[in-house]
Amino acid sequence: MEQHQHKFRVNPTKSYSERMTETRSELRQLVKNKLRTPVLPDVVSTTPGTPSLRDVVSRYRVRIEGWPLADVPFKNLSDVTNLPKLEVLLRGWLNGTIYFRAIDEAEFSAMMADPSPWVGPPEGESAGGDAADDA
Repeated sequence: MEQHQHKFRVNPTKSYSERMTETRSELRQLVKNKLRTPVLPDVVSTTPGTPSLRDVVSRYRVRIEGWPLADVPFKNLSDVTNLPKLEVLLRGWLNGTIYFRAIDEAEFSAMMADPSPWVGPPEGESAGGDAADDA
């Protein structure tokens, strides 16, 4: 009879990779939930796949305010390979300093003509000249 040995971790602390995966997953779920707020009541609750943040901005006519461009370039969350940067984003979404703002058609058209302002600083603050990376 063949015996199988189970290997147990000596240290139950999660690896860096596991923490990255969990944080990224939590961020994605949080962003999806934020899209279902009263600001965007018509958002379908089941979005196929995982759209990039730029797709979300385009599809739902929203702008992401408060994104920390100086610390985290605006890109797909899968491309953010640094746990502290993901944690900055997670804290921002959780405490409300990063949020969606619905935009009108004129603002959307302006964003399409000049895609650099896909995300913005909190209302009333200057963008500081930072350009957003492709997402």
